[in-house]
Amino acid sequence: MNNNGFKNELDFVALFNNKYLDELDDNSQLFLKDIFENYINNDQKIRCWKNSLNQKTDIFIKFKKIVKKVSLKYGNKNTIHCESIDNFKSYLKSLDIPYNIISIYASFHYGYMRDENGCVILSQKLNTTEYKELYQDEIDCFNIALNKTKIIVDMVDRFIIRGTNSTEDIDALVCGSVDDYVWLLKYDIYDLALYKRDVYFTSPHVSCITMGPKYRVIKDNDFRNIKDKYYVNIRWDNLKTDIEEFRKNIKNSSL
Repeated sequence: MNNNGFKNELDFVALFNNKYLDELDDNSQLFLKDIFENYINNDQKIRCWKNSLNQKTDIFIKFKKIVKKVSLKYGNKNTIHCESIDNFKSYLKSLDIPYNIISIYASFHYGYMRDENGCVILSQKLNTTEYKELYQDEIDCFNIALNKTKIIVDMVDRFIIRGTNSTEDIDALVCGSVDDYVWLLKYDIYDLALYKRDVYFTSPHVSCITMGPKYRVIKDNDFRNIKDKYYVNIRWDNLKTDIEEFRKNIKNSSL
């Protein structure tokens, strides 16, 4: 986690901890009423603390005996998950994704050019733009295979709601800083991802969630963050904007 994300967690703990509801700003009061389903008032102080484990839950918010789990994201460009490419390929296999579809992602991830027989040319590594110019049709096939309701829901679970090292789901996703943040409750996150399933990206993606190497190594003598080429970086760019639009155009229209 970068310094901005770590500081953001501490800022939210300071915002909520040892406060009565009416001591908070209007946006924060609305958030707490939403996440606690209006079971919150000024009878007791709110408690809030940081999760000591590296899980999807960043902070816990407690009122009386009820504890809510919250994931925090900072800004509008967010890495929401990261795992080794071997684990990611095994995960895709567990979803019954065919081998030829999984291999499309692996080929994109490492970025090697191929000869006319489809054999990898180890001496020719492509940057992302170059790779897409040659193999966009393959990436499109990968995206068509993944953007199915069952797979989107499962990936939202893995990348946002629960992760790979916890058995408990988050209750809400918050994006922004204490001075300017928006949020979605757990089931709204699924709804947003399914609502955006038909968006088009040139990168491998499911809904608005894109995936690619954490660091793409092009030159053989480039040893910066060399281990990162073996990790899949899962991103949701424009997350804050997507939440704002969803709350305005979709969720509020159903209230």
